[in-house]
Amino acid sequence: MAGALEGIKILEVSQYIAMPSAIAILSDWGAEVIKVESTAGGDAMRGMMGCEGVSWTELNPWWEQPNRNKKSIAVGLWLEEGREIIYKLVPRMDVFDTNFTPPVVEKFALDYETLRKLNPRLIYGHLTGYGKVGPDKDRPGYDYVAFWARSGIMSSLGQPGTPPPTAREGLGDCITAGFMAGAIVAALYAREKTGKGQALDFSLYHHGVWTLGQDMAMTLIQGELPPRTDRKKVWNPLWNTYQTKDGVWMQFICLQSERYWPQFCQALGIEHLQNDPKFESHEKRQQNNVELISIIDSIMPTKTYDEWVDSFTRAGEIIYGRVQTAAEVINDPQALANNFFAEIDHPCGRKIRLINSPANFSETPAAIRSAAPALGQHTEEVLLDLGYSWEDIAKLKDKNIIL
Repeated sequence: MAGALEGIKILEVSQYIAMPSAIAILSDWGAEVIKVESTAGGDAMRGMMGCEGVSWTELNPWWEQPNRNKKSIAVGLWLEEGREIIYKLVPRMDVFDTNFTPPVVEKFALDYETLRKLNPRLIYGHLTGYGKVGPDKDRPGYDYVAFWARSGIMSSLGQPGTPPPTAREGLGDCITAGFMAGAIVAALYAREKTGKGQALDFSLYHHGVWTLGQDMAMTLIQGELPPRTDRKKVWNPLWNTYQTKDGVWMQFICLQSERYWPQFCQALGIEHLQNDPKFESHEKRQQNNVELISIIDSIMPTKTYDEWVDSFTRAGEIIYGRVQTAAEVINDPQALANNFFAEIDHPCGRKIRLINSPANFSETPAAIRSAAPALGQHTEEVLLDLGYSWEDIAKLKDKNIIL
């Protein structure tokens, strides 16, 4: 069955994780994607050999996940004949996207004003670290610095008095990717109504600020910076993390504490505290939060996670979740039942699993149709379709303009 974006053609001139992930989402939704890579090694992600002490040799997970379903052409954009290939492709495209810094975009003459002359209906997406204007507009910005550190997220996390925690790999990139994919689709919808293309400007910094929206809104409106969360002193002890006998952490989000307090007491076997003058109301529990957290901390290690699940289930509705590792998630029955992952055949001869698109379409399902391409795997195919002859292609290869 065809995807929702069948017939949409995208030309991707980007690398690393954020923009490629956004376009991977659109490819899952049915768009045809041609990824332009450098003849000097391709997307920088191809060169990753491992991370945080984990090495890989046969397959590169960081390359496979954001580049499935795509065709790869390897072109030397620093050469005029290489750029001519792009200029011939643009009139056939619906979307062009890049995450090169503004100076590089200008150097390669891939700016919106240049490309819109070739295709006035083009949707042009440009992701930068910090935005296209301002003192830092030309600075490169990975999600670790632009999304995580600069936005205020990093300084907001961790126990008070401890160093700010580092991010996980590509966390800000993947969050930003979903937003960009949605914006590109919105621009395509607007084009259907107006007939006009447009430029979309994204930055990792702005997306980080958006992600910290609740803290940011409090600071903007209240003029008050929310402090870091100290789990030993949270105002609502029913909105906190606690560890079980078998070392599992449980996250409780009983935001309406009056609603959940009776069954919480029943599950923990502290019914005698339900009407205790120190804990009988939300205000009293807030005033005596340190003592109540200490009591809960002492009780939770008396049972395993599974035993607590049984207790909380019998007590009634209580909002909680298990704090899981990635290794636990990929085998979680709930994740598997909802098709979080897809198994595909890889050209290396083995099957691999990748994360499915989080959006599920009832009539136009998303799909991972192919593994990430080899560098320049589709160069000849794409150029032949553009009208280049085999002789033309041979000459371009001799000049190191293509692979």
